[in-house]
Order: sequence, then C-alpha cells, then structure tokens
Amino acid sequence: MEGPSGIVPTPLEFASDILGVNLWAKQREVLGSLVEHRRVAVKSGNGLGKGFCAAVALLWFLHVHKDAAIVLSTAPTFRQVRHVLWRQVHRLYRPNAQLLGGKMLDTRWEISDDRYAMGLSAETADQFQGFHSPNMLIVVDEAEGVSDEIYEAIEAVMTSADPLLLLIGNPTTVTGAFRRAFYEERHLYHNITISALDSPNVQEGKTVIPGLTSARWVEERRETWGEDNPIYRARVLGEFPDQGEDTLIGLSDVEEAAQRWAAGQEDGAADAPGEVVLAVDVARFGSDRSVILRRQGSRVMEVRTFRDMDTMQLAGWVAAAIRETSPERVCVDEIGVGAGVVDRLKEQGYPIKGINVARRASQERIFANLRAEGYWRLKELFASGEIAIPNDHQLMGELAALRYSYDSQGRVLMESKEAMRQRGLPSPDKADALMLAFLESANKTRLWT
Repeated sequence: MEGPSGIVPTPLEFASDILGVNLWAKQREVLGSLVEHRRVAVKSGNGLGKGFCAAVALLWFLHVHKDAAIVLSTAPTFRQVRHVLWRQVHRLYRPNAQLLGGKMLDTRWEISDDRYAMGLSAETADQFQGFHSPNMLIVVDEAEGVSDEIYEAIEAVMTSADPLLLLIGNPTTVTGAFRRAFYEERHLYHNITISALDSPNVQEGKTVIPGLTSARWVEERRETWGEDNPIYRARVLGEFPDQGEDTLIGLSDVEEAAQRWAAGQEDGAADAPGEVVLAVDVARFGSDRSVILRRQGSRVMEVRTFRDMDTMQLAGWVAAAIRETSPERVCVDEIGVGAGVVDRLKEQGYPIKGINVARRASQERIFANLRAEGYWRLKELFASGEIAIPNDHQLMGELAALRYSYDSQGRVLMESKEAMRQRGLPSPDKADALMLAFLESANKTRLWT
C-alpha cells in the first residue's frame, strides 16, 4: 500500500501514480485539501468532476490505511448512491483491481472485516449507527439534498472517531446543513467553489478535457436562463442563489421536482394513473414559443415547443395531440392570437377550454388576476412536493426566475412579462403552460409565503 519509497501516497500521488488519471486544477485542490483539513465542503456547477474527486478520495483512503479503515458514502436516495458516486468508483477500480485488491460489490468494497467502503442512502438516520474505526472517511454526495437528521447522525459518527468529512453538491438550497457549511459553520469547514468558468474547456474555448463542461454549454445556459437567474448561479457559477422574498418558487423545490420525475422514470411512475390534461400556451411575439404540455396526475409527461407557427398550424398540432392522448381536459391560453387557436379547435368539435389569465381570480380578494392565482397554485405544489417535472433546462430556469409582488389592495400580483424582459429574461412560455395545466385542479388556494 505504500509507494516505492515506503511513503504513503497523498491523494494526488495516488491519482496519478496508482490510478493513472489526470486531474484539472480544481480537482487537485479538492483532493489536496483532504490532507490538511478534517472537513471539506465543495459547491460546484454542473459537469465539473466533483463526483470523480469523491470516487478517487474513497479509493485512496481505504488503500493507504494498512489497518482498520471505513469509508461511508451517502446521497439523498439509493439510486443516487448507486448510479452516481459508485459508478465512478467502479470505473476507477476495474483497471486497477489487482493492485487495489479486495472484492468490489455493487455499493461496497471489502478488503477485510475492518477495512471496507460502503454506500448508504440518506433516507433513515439509523443506517449510520454502529460504525467505529480509528480511520474513517464520510463522503456526502448531492449534499444539498440530504436532511438535517442525516447530518446529525453523521455528527454522531464524527464524535466517536476522528474522521474526514467531504461534502460535495450543487448549491441549489437556501437553507440546510450544506448551505450552513459555507455560512454559519464555515469556520468548521475548508470551503471550495468550482465554477464552470474555471473549466479548462471554457478557459481555452475548446475541448481540453473530454466530458468536462464546455464553453458552448455555458453560453447556451447563459442564453436560456440569463445571468440573473438563480439556476444559472447554482448550476454554472457554483454559487448559492440569491433568493429574495419576492421569489415565487424556490430553486431547491424546482430541483427536487425534477429529481422526483427522474426517480419515477426508473420506478415506472410514468405509467401511473391520473387525469390527463393538455395545456397550450400560444406565442404572441417572434421570439416567443408556443407550448403544448401534457400532464398525467401530478406528473408532467411531455413538453413540446413550436416557433414561427401560425394559429392554424398550431391548432393542427393540438388536434393531433388530443387524438393521440385522449385528455380529460384541454386548456388553451386565449389571450390575443390564442383566441384563433381556440376558435378553430371548437369549430372542429374538440372540447376546448379557453382561458384568459388576465381576468379576475376566483379568490379576487387574494389574487389580482387568474394568472397570479394559477401561479400561486404551482407554488403550493412545488413546496409540498406534489409535482414532478422533467429535467428541462428552459422550464426549470423559467420557474426559478418567477417573481411576485402585491398590488395597492394587497393582492398577489405576478411580475409582468415586460418586466422580465427588462431583466434580460425570456418569456416564461413553458412555465405558463405548466400553470395552465394545473389551474383548475384545486378548490381553494392557501396564501402563505
């Protein structure tokens, strides 16, 4: 387990000399910090290799400790444990299996009874009880999604040994233990931020490291979300979102809804029963998109967009979607040119519900108009975890950018599309279609912030 000179390799030496992998600057910073710091917290944008770092750290720690050693890794769900971090572990282990030794299982690497690594889901705290070793590393992947209860269980392990703790995640939350590691508790942690702008591929404007975030991806996200969007700060810059009091739907709620959708794909929830609803948002300007969105129950099944399409063409696409999916309800935005789509579909005998969101709300003492009421309904669905949406970058960005205020009568009022354009944001066409899809599914809407 020692190098040729008898010296135990550092994580960087282990990566280069034993695993034979090349690291970029931020990855070297993360692994190098494990030698000097007991707690390390890493917040990162997307596609920057933070999970790869964690896999190297896991293999290194168990390899260099000759006697007893335990590595525990966790993530919010077992699916994430198995398919994210441990997939990386397997890829690094396979070509070096003879040198590293032990037996590699699905989410467990066993060298001896008291030298092993294993993955645990962060669903119940009692899974973390009973682990004792003089040498211990705890890796928390997707750390932003792990509950405070699990962090408390991890702290209990920290008191019974002198382990290393590595937190890695996307900074999408405005509360919780991962965020506290960079604010209230930053004196306990060595903090590292990895921005996509630091990526060698972005710096050089070409592919230097295959698979790492590219300059093109960053520019696409800038155009899609806008630099002022909380999701751009989190997924590109690796910074926690500046979520003001006027933010309608928290970025963490949007991210969790996308995670529920992904988990449902694996669990077969895509075929779950529920009311089928089609919602259509009709483009008004050249840069806007018409959107046909289909949901089944609380799960968004499909989002289709169309550009530069006249009302007759769009009506044809909606008619085809109706014939294909047999929805219980079809809601079409009838403001402006949308009225033409509604009229054409009704003329053909389709049961269409035209909706003008500028009209008064059913609870007009609380909401300035139907648009505000519909979006507040969405806020409740996201906050309560009752909705699942695909990992659609445009949809998620639009939802995270929504703001609200109050009118002179104290009623909820959504930020206008014109005001959003002045902030450099595109029209929230997909978000509007989502709002229409759930508009009539609630009896009463609670008012809370």
